[in-house]
Amino acid sequence: MDSRLITSYGALEQLKKKTLKSYARNLALTGLAALANQQLLKKPRVQFLYIHHLFADEEQHFHELLRILSRDHHFISYGEAVNRVLSGNIDRPYITFSSDDGLHNNLRAAEILNEYGAKACFFVNPGIVGETDFDRISKFCTDTLRFPPVAFLNWEEVSRLQAWGHEIGSHTMMHINIAATGEQQIRDDMHQTFKILTERCGGVQHFAFPFGRFFHFSNVGRKAVFEAGFTTCATAERGCHIAQVSPIARDQLCIRRDHTVLGWNINHILYFLVNNAKNANTTNNIYPPGLL
Repeated sequence: MDSRLITSYGALEQLKKKTLKSYARNLALTGLAALANQQLLKKPRVQFLYIHHLFADEEQHFHELLRILSRDHHFISYGEAVNRVLSGNIDRPYITFSSDDGLHNNLRAAEILNEYGAKACFFVNPGIVGETDFDRISKFCTDTLRFPPVAFLNWEEVSRLQAWGHEIGSHTMMHINIAATGEQQIRDDMHQTFKILTERCGGVQHFAFPFGRFFHFSNVGRKAVFEAGFTTCATAERGCHIAQVSPIARDQLCIRRDHTVLGWNINHILYFLVNNAKNANTTNNIYPPGLL
């Protein structure tokens, strides 16, 4: 592996500029986490949790997080989690996992998830899968991901994830900002990624739009996702899902996923999940009016 690629969370942190705001945020989260009622984690709901990377110096934290979550949650696949939200069959606390961007170290994340009987959906950008040229990787990471250069999965490794029982989803060809992209380009991208992943992976259902906030998406983009053949569409907006009486159409289901960095303080991660459970409501299940 090219020695210029980032291979540890510690190295990643060293590249970040620490600000007074970041220190204050960390202190505030520590205080809020200390006050959080973790009994709320027992509330029946579906929680989608997602990561981007698992470097070697994050593995211990990942094991610890999974052990803690397994006390109150039932681990289910991404597809089952979607179906439970759609059907309203949410009789206990469920949690599922996913990962965006297709970094090579996702293989290790999948191995650890397997140890706990958990399965994930790995959202990849087909245009960067298998790329080994450092200059191309560096440009993509710097210009698009706003991240230092890292190794990406290749297609054999994507197949290995599937063989282990994990799902593969689309994150657009090259991680585009859908809200800033023209309608025809969006439609072309959706159809191209669906075609490639169907051919490579034998079928694909799930889509997660890059950057993940509502202002990174559009009604045109949401429609294009389903027209291309995908059956789910996920955000990176925080929240969880509880049962509702009225049925939900697949093209209106707003999958909320909580982003976490496995190097974070685990109590901070749990605080976000507790807060989700505390504020859970059925309006989370549907895209806001501007995107419908």
